[in-house]
Amino acid sequence: MMAFYGRLLLLLATYAGVAFAQDVARFWRNTLERLAAEPVDATVKDLREPLPYKTYEVMYRSLGGVRVRALLAMPIGASGPVPAIVTVPGYGGLQQGIMLAECQRGYAILQVFPRMVEGEKLLYGIARPEGAYYQLAYADVIRGIDYLVSRKDVDAGRIGIAGTSQGGGISLAVASLDKRVKVVAAHVPFLCDFRQAARTDGSLVKQILDKAGKNDEAALATLDYFDPLRLVGELRVPAVVSSGGRDAVCPAGTIRAVFDRIPGVKTLFHDPELVHTTSLGFYELGWVWLDRSLKR
Repeated sequence: MMAFYGRLLLLLATYAGVAFAQDVARFWRNTLERLAAEPVDATVKDLREPLPYKTYEVMYRSLGGVRVRALLAMPIGASGPVPAIVTVPGYGGLQQGIMLAECQRGYAILQVFPRMVEGEKLLYGIARPEGAYYQLAYADVIRGIDYLVSRKDVDAGRIGIAGTSQGGGISLAVASLDKRVKVVAAHVPFLCDFRQAARTDGSLVKQILDKAGKNDEAALATLDYFDPLRLVGELRVPAVVSSGGRDAVCPAGTIRAVFDRIPGVKTLFHDPELVHTTSLGFYELGWVWLDRSLKR
């Protein structure tokens, strides 16, 4: 009898998991359909900076009609459409994973700055998935890809995404949601395995949720919709990911949990001594993966 009930509980858990996965897929399908209905309506301003490459400020329309800012760098003297890399800032909202000057490697670099909100981004709209911050932020980055593919000087078939910390987590999620992305490089990604992070001392997720009195099932149920852990099962492109053994902000275990669910070609760069900071080793490895996937 106990064996029967054990099998029944397993069956019910499996059914609940499948039903939730279907609900997440439906949520994102509806979100992206609404985004597609918004005109890109981009405006581009030449910054005329005295640099050996061209820089522009781009403003485009995203989900809900909100205008989003991005910076674009283009190499000079390219003989045809160039590959592009989208990059996204960390949780502070300013520090980008890839600098504009890297366009001199032969890429268009688009630094997207997702919309800003009052208070903690992680808590914004946390009562339900619709209107939560990361629904909006992921859409803002995907709309940046929409803008890139509209440019004749960008090769729409060679687009990658890269970021550090929050930018790394967003990169994993967006690459899972948008099949136009051909490679992803995520350094010490934030947003990974929210539930594990919420019970791990020192993690940024736990700090924010605890301080707000929101470290509960209701909040985690919303965050599940934006967790790369739930999304990377759809990731079919090369992925290079890093983690740090001394990183308390984005614990290595949360990143490993996401990495293990990536079904495609992948590698994990783990530095046992790395805290939550940059890594020359990953920087060099990331460019190897980006070049291999995007350069002809």
